[in-house]
Amino acid sequence: KIMFKKLRSLIGKLFNENQQMIIVMYLSDFFWFLRKYFLSVIIEYPPEFIENWTAIRKNSSQDKERNFTVYQMIKVHNEIFKNKKTSIIEFGVDRGGTLTTICKFVKNETEIFALDSFGFYADDIKDNVTNYDSHYLGKYRPFTKQTRFKEFDYLSLEKQLNQVLIRKNSQLDIIKCHFPDKIDEKYLKKINSKKYSFVHIDFDLYKPTIEAIKFIKPKLENGAIILLDDYNFINQEGVKQAVKDSGININKCIQTQSGQLICYT
Repeated sequence: KIMFKKLRSLIGKLFNENQQMIIVMYLSDFFWFLRKYFLSVIIEYPPEFIENWTAIRKNSSQDKERNFTVYQMIKVHNEIFKNKKTSIIEFGVDRGGTLTTICKFVKNETEIFALDSFGFYADDIKDNVTNYDSHYLGKYRPFTKQTRFKEFDYLSLEKQLNQVLIRKNSQLDIIKCHFPDKIDEKYLKKINSKKYSFVHIDFDLYKPTIEAIKFIKPKLENGAIILLDDYNFINQEGVKQAVKDSGININKCIQTQSGQLICYT
């Protein structure tokens, strides 16, 4: 574990954010190829998932397997809450890979909220790093407007996805903020007033993750699903600690082979 942590930290110092994402994608593809070869396990991905993955891959901070988990859990959510109006919230949008998957495959009559700093609050993110987030201490450089989000327009993404959602009588609000410290009061009031049936959390760090969990726990519908990214990532230990400290019942959760945690309420 220590060796892998050092290797991951070295990659983080040698390559910028976008280069790291490319490396992660290729290494993941290679790993799952070897797993398929030696275990003779083949998943027949639905054509609609493959079409979506091909379109979002260049903008995704997830690999194919993690995105497939999101796709599957949205399908489960749709069955649980069939014929009901629902609200979904995502904490940590990055360049919109996961959000696009959610919007494309979610059922009708769903309101979606998505929160991220989009590099605008990069300096503030440093204040969120705790001793649980050792990988991010010291020379850690968070995603900035000039690096990861260069030439990325979250408002254009919102407009594009709403063109898909309007046909489902649904709507998306993308909220630029530094949750929970810096968020427009009107948006805070709006997301505070909802009950959520599906939650995706990809904040990487201990403090924003536990704040997100505390925020949504009293606002969950019966049968709601929480999907946490990075739960078993060795360089994002803060996420696992946040889950532990939040009081989530781990016995009602499933850990995936791709590092995520699926929680049922």
